Amino acid sequence: MPFKIYNVAFDSFGVKSSCVQVKTSNVTITIDPGIAIETDSFPLSLRERSWLVAKYLAKIRASSRNSDIIIITHYHYDHHLPDKDLIYKNKTLLVKHPTKNINNSQKERAEYFLSNNKKLAKKVEFADSKEFRFGNTLIKFSKPLWHGTRNSKLGKVLSVSIEDKKSKKKLLYSSDVDGPISNDFVKIAVEEQPDKIFLDGFPTYLLGFIASYKNLIKSIKNTIKILENTDADIILDHHLLRDYRYRELYWPAYKRARELKRRLLSAAEEEGREPAVISAFKKNGPTRWKNWKKMSID
Repeated sequence: MPFKIYNVAFDSFGVKSSCVQVKTSNVTITIDPGIAIETDSFPLSLRERSWLVAKYLAKIRASSRNSDIIIITHYHYDHHLPDKDLIYKNKTLLVKHPTKNINNSQKERAEYFLSNNKKLAKKVEFADSKEFRFGNTLIKFSKPLWHGTRNSKLGKVLSVSIEDKKSKKKLLYSSDVDGPISNDFVKIAVEEQPDKIFLDGFPTYLLGFIASYKNLIKSIKNTIKILENTDADIILDHHLLRDYRYRELYWPAYKRARELKRRLLSAAEEEGREPAVISAFKKNGPTRWKNWKKMSID
């Protein structure tokens, strides 16, 4: 079986998710089978956003059921399904450590997830800084990395590389490093030299709220460093694709990619589709959807 990668669910499809399926020469792996609804700033109605969640949740479940291994890089709900779920039955689970290098919120979610699904699984392995070999397939996890800035209240995540020794192909999945803001993931990308990188972009939709322009600039510069120091195709998605302005805000990275004749695309664009946030913006404008109450003059 050749090395194949499938974009299961992503923000560029209209849902909060970053779910990938990887088929190597001997195993099938689903990374981060989680999903959440886009916020009200996403230019689709609640009904349309809810419909997309139902659609892609079904795809995530199908991918997980058809996998031998499920990876969970951290315990935010757009990266794992927490309740007792048959998708985990008889699967090997490679997961973020539930008590070490973890914030209180994720620790509580990890405990809940494992209490529900540990007995269903074939095996549960805590993956931080570890390597696992399954025949021709090598799965290598990073040390815990900050979810964005150092000391972030969002906690830490694991990035992961998957290499098929038979086909000599390698994928690198960033998880939630927000851009990346930190140089830590840049070092990992340069050392690993993958064929393809799934990179979560900076959360520009939160600029001026909890995200700063200073950190946006760091993220863009680090994306350019990865472009200049690897030959990887880059799927830039997740947080960044919640903002219809993403190409304008990340323009130095896209400009450098063109100069280097490199592929820097969202998951939707890789599949020849327009990102959901763009098509929705064209249809509705920069709408912040509200649940309006009927006005009363009584």
